[in-house]
Amino acid sequence: MDGTALSARHSLSPEIAQLVARHKLGGPLERAFYTAPEVFAADLARIQHRHWLFAGYTFQIPKPGNYFTYRVGTESIIVVRGREGEIRAFHNVCRHRGSRICSAEAGHAHRLVCPYHRWTYELDGALVLDTRREFGVDKESLSLKPVSVVDAAGLLFVSLSDQPPDFSDALATIRRKMKPHAIGRAKIAHQVDYIVKANWKIVFENNRECYHCPPNHKEYNTAAYDVQRDQAMLDPSLQPGMDAIVARANARFRALGLDEGDAMSTMTGVSWRCHRTPVVEGFVTQSMDGKPLSCLMGDIKEWDSGTLRTTVFPNFWQHTNCDYAAAARLTPIGPDETHVRAYWLVDEKAVEGKDYTLERLLPIWDITNKQDWTICEAQQAGVSSHAYTPGPYSLVRERNVAHFLDWYLDELRA
Repeated sequence: MDGTALSARHSLSPEIAQLVARHKLGGPLERAFYTAPEVFAADLARIQHRHWLFAGYTFQIPKPGNYFTYRVGTESIIVVRGREGEIRAFHNVCRHRGSRICSAEAGHAHRLVCPYHRWTYELDGALVLDTRREFGVDKESLSLKPVSVVDAAGLLFVSLSDQPPDFSDALATIRRKMKPHAIGRAKIAHQVDYIVKANWKIVFENNRECYHCPPNHKEYNTAAYDVQRDQAMLDPSLQPGMDAIVARANARFRALGLDEGDAMSTMTGVSWRCHRTPVVEGFVTQSMDGKPLSCLMGDIKEWDSGTLRTTVFPNFWQHTNCDYAAAARLTPIGPDETHVRAYWLVDEKAVEGKDYTLERLLPIWDITNKQDWTICEAQQAGVSSHAYTPGPYSLVRERNVAHFLDWYLDELRA
């Protein structure tokens, strides 16, 4: 069953509909949104199984027959490179008895072979077995069921819906702004899987604001201008200084042939963002000391290209610097549990021990991630209490959280 059918079959219960109806625009969610199994089921059907999800990178499947799998809820997807170099995605479900075809997370296959009865499929999803005589059905009707997949400058997004939401503006913008970084010619220097004991929305809410940064992220605050920006929004006398920082950064970006940005780094579209921001003046990248962490990435020719912040609801964000990128892919596991895969990318030609070391590359984001997961788990514990009632959001420093939740509720209503 495709994503559209899943969401159509999963009508909101009266209880969830009442929760949605009671929500105050621009405010936090009630307890059940973070704890109730029926809300989690609705999240899977109406959000995760319908919207565009980041699944992985093109460089992970460089040759024909290379594949990786991605699972969200009950749905498993195979993303594979075909014989002519094209990238396709399929439901990881055999058309015979429904067995999973690929059990490994990644691999290489000349053809896709179901382990149960050896039904075999070409890399374009076509069934090889002639089923007419024994099964009474033409093999053409038994190809693997396709899944929509798009390449956004090396980032692969999939949608389980047969009528995915319009992604054209996001695709065009990400492709244009990400192009100089040549993510398709990058590689994973390191990857970490975190299991966060919190609802996926709590994890995303945490990403959407830096109100929590001053007391929690000493390392991140050193390299990012977010705290300065928030202070300027609260104190108008600081705004001219912030404007001057952005103007100097934009002049540099123009000289490098890159896109420009502003201090706010607000959403580019309703459900996505691709926006270049400065790093702290005197720094060339987001690192503990402001110094490079690897060699220049892709087609970037000089240090300090700012940070290209890319966010796509409901499961992805990435900070792309001149020398490396740090990204996160969120996968809901249960009402109070989320799998976060963190990536550190460097240029494909970067050599560990020469151009970068993990001791220098990892800390700023690994430390920040772990600090965030501690915050998220504490919030999950609190909102799970019957004593919890939603409090007010800051109209300045938490408006991006409100934007995310308003989008989420609109999608539940859709």
